Amino acid sequence: MFDEQLIDQFTKLGYSHFKVPARENIEEYSTFGKGYNLDGKKEQIFHIHMCPKDNVMWKQIDFRDYLNANKKRAKEYEDLKIELASKFKNDRGSYVLGKTDFVKETLELIEKKPTHNNV
Repeated sequence: MFDEQLIDQFTKLGYSHFKVPARENIEEYSTFGKGYNLDGKKEQIFHIHMCPKDNVMWKQIDFRDYLNANKKRAKEYEDLKIELASKFKNDRGSYVLGKTDFVKETLELIEKKPTHNNV
């Protein structure tokens, strides 16, 4: 599933590769990070997530679009991320897991949202 040549190319660009383990109906996928610094220096952090199109992680695009359209929910997510970043400064795994319920609840809101059909 993981393209070693692609991983090598991103590594040469300064990215670190992480295999995100499977969890709750989400298949294993790749993520690349750049800018992490455990000694406390602040740098711009970049993330690239890669997965097959049939992976449930593609719903993250719907999540992003929902937050862009719903400022109140976006603010709640911002507040959660700030809290988790402070609590799990050097523990990305716990930081990500701390967002899981919020993301899941938001995706459920999206699925329940009525669609407007002009038929």
